[in-house]
Amino acid sequence: MKAAVLESYGSAEQFIIREASTPDIKEGQILIRNEASSVNPVDTIIRSGAMKLASGLFGDQIIGSDFSGTVIATKSDKFNIGDEVFGHVSPVKGGAYAEYLAVDEDIAAIKPKNISFEEAGSLSLVATTAWQGLVDHGQIEAGDEVLINGCTGGVGSIAVQVAKSWGAIVTGMCSTEHVQTARDLGCDEVIDYKTQSIPATKRYDLIFDASGKFSFDDIKDHLTEDAYYVTTRPEIKDVSTAIDVIFRKQVRPFMAKPNGNDLEKIKMLVEEGHLKPYVAEAFPLENITQAHQKLEEGHFVGKVAVTI
Repeated sequence: MKAAVLESYGSAEQFIIREASTPDIKEGQILIRNEASSVNPVDTIIRSGAMKLASGLFGDQIIGSDFSGTVIATKSDKFNIGDEVFGHVSPVKGGAYAEYLAVDEDIAAIKPKNISFEEAGSLSLVATTAWQGLVDHGQIEAGDEVLINGCTGGVGSIAVQVAKSWGAIVTGMCSTEHVQTARDLGCDEVIDYKTQSIPATKRYDLIFDASGKFSFDDIKDHLTEDAYYVTTRPEIKDVSTAIDVIFRKQVRPFMAKPNGNDLEKIKMLVEEGHLKPYVAEAFPLENITQAHQKLEEGHFVGKVAVTI
């Protein structure tokens, strides 16, 4: 099979397109002919070698998380040959930058019928992150006032739509050039972080930091008594941050976990018109280097897709 192989950790230029072995499947797994994937920030971290103790000490890795394609072999009672599916594998495990992918049945779901493989291949990781952050960790409820930082990025653009589907009142934070996009996504209010700050007396029932830029000290005075601060970047950078994570119940850092049941709920939102994935640009697998460079340049709305 054709795959983008990372010959050694480092820059985006380390990828090479070459033939690799098609994976075998075990009981409870499906083999997918992969049509699309995407580039997530965590994929660039894996590529850099920063997590090599988990992903492998040496090169010749096939990385990538998101997948969307057609089942061509199955040892699963859940899926049949010909089913169109989507999902994501653990970024540490990787394997999605390839023509074929073997995945466990419990991390995949039937692809929403009203979106393309390209859109579905950019959806799973960010949508699961948004869902688990808002619902599981943030305990969002109808009528909540929610602040979403990074509201036009890959996770943030989905989080806005998920929060609105729950009946929340959403304030988004983004840069000047994306203010109108934030409104188009459904934000009730928008804060341009380049020219504005959160109003001093404003309090929120949930703050979801989809860009990982805040510390708890930055936003603690903007939380209601029972509110949660949920962040997608749970790095422990200093003693103060460690104390916040350990002792403050309001602080909820997390990393999303692949979950087919969550994908079923996301699929329903997509098919009912409550959720739309945004693809900023799509690159063929042969141009995976440029796809990673595009992500690292930033300044776009939604996701960078990879067609296979």
